[in-house]
Amino acid sequence: MSTQFLGNHPIPPEVSVAASERGLGRAKAVHRVPHRVGTAEEAAKEKGADLRNGLLVLAGISAPLVIALLLWWVTGSIGLGTGVGLVLTVVGWGVHHLMDRDDDEDTGERDRVYVFGEGFALPARDGVPARAVTWAEVEAVHRGVTDTYVDGKHVITVHAYRLVLPDGELVVFRGVEQPGKMSRTDVVALGPVLQKEVSERRLPPAVEAINAGRTVDFGPLALSASGVTTPSGLVPWNSVRELSTGAGQVVLASAGRKPGTYPIFDIPNFEVFWTLAQTLRAQR
Repeated sequence: MSTQFLGNHPIPPEVSVAASERGLGRAKAVHRVPHRVGTAEEAAKEKGADLRNGLLVLAGISAPLVIALLLWWVTGSIGLGTGVGLVLTVVGWGVHHLMDRDDDEDTGERDRVYVFGEGFALPARDGVPARAVTWAEVEAVHRGVTDTYVDGKHVITVHAYRLVLPDGELVVFRGVEQPGKMSRTDVVALGPVLQKEVSERRLPPAVEAINAGRTVDFGPLALSASGVTTPSGLVPWNSVRELSTGAGQVVLASAGRKPGTYPIFDIPNFEVFWTLAQTLRAQR
C-alpha cells in the first residue's frame, strides 16, 4: 500500500490499513491530541491523576508568592522577598517547560488522531496495534471544559472528551490550554468534530423514540414528551421555569422546587440532549 498524505503529513501505513478495513472512507484531517483507550476504572484513575497534577500546578504558581511574602514579613525587605519569589518562579516554570518538552518529544507521533469521513483512527502505541473506530459505533460522547482561576485570573483550561464504545470501552481525549500561549494540542479543533459526527447519528433515533412516546436517558436526566425526569422525579415541561447552562452545569428550575444543577460532562451526547430539550420545551 502506498503512503497516503494529509497535506504534508504522511499517514502511517498501519493506520491506513485499519481505516480501510473498517470502511472509514477518505482521510479528512489529522490532529494531535493526547488520548487513552481503556475501561471506566482506568479513566477514573486517570481523572484522579489529572486532579493531583492540577493541584501541583496551582501550588507551583502560588508557592513563590507565599514564600516572597513570608520573607518580606520576616526580614522587612521587600526587595529580598520579591527577588527570591522571582527566582523560584523562573526555576519552577523552567522545570515545567522541560517536562513539557520531554513529553512532547515522547508522545508527539503516537498522540495523532486521524479523522476520516466515517470515523477516526489511532496509531499504534504501547504495544497496541493501530485501530479504527466508526462514528456509528460510538454510543456516547461526554464533553467537559474546566476553567481554573487564581486570584481572579484565568490560568488554565482543561478539555476532555470521553467516547463510549460497545462493551463499555472508552476513548478519552484531553488537552490543556493556557491564556496567551500557543496550544500544544488540537483538542479545540477535534472536540467539535467528535460532537458533530456522533450527534448527527444519535439524534434521529432519539427523536424517533420521543415521537413514539418513549423516554430517552441522558445520564442523570431523561427526556420525554411529558417533561424532564431528574433523580427527584418528573418535571413537566409546563412547570420548567429555567433550563440553561453555565460554568459547566445544566441548570433546571421549576415551579415549587429548588433549582437543580447537573454537570454537562455527566450528560452523554449533550448536544443531542440540548437540542431535544430546547425543542420539547418550545412545543409546550
